[in-house]
Amino acid sequence: MKMTKTDETALEDVFARIRAEDVPVRDALLDRIMLDADTVLAERQQTTPTASRPGLGAMLLDAIGGWPSFSGLAAATVAGVWIGVAPPDAIGNLSASIWGGTIEVPLLESDALLGLEG
Repeated sequence: MKMTKTDETALEDVFARIRAEDVPVRDALLDRIMLDADTVLAERQQTTPTASRPGLGAMLLDAIGGWPSFSGLAAATVAGVWIGVAPPDAIGNLSASIWGGTIEVPLLESDALLGLEG
């Protein structure tokens, strides 16, 4: 149904009269509203668990960017350990060409002192 200009003007007049009226709010209505609000607030306080501080692991995980960042770090760590334990021949040849040779360092000082070098 399409409103005409006269219908729109009549409707605006009705809204203007309603806005001009001062309608008092009854005390009984305000009391019921406050009672309902107190009831809802009490229920929320009973059902809402208290927020505890996150643990150190959760804070570290949040600091690095969450699980997607952690999975990238884990993959890089595994790849680094794998390359360190069983390096490909190309890495050995590359390091020899850059530094001119390989150097073996004993893991423990007692190896060097006791002549247990291999």
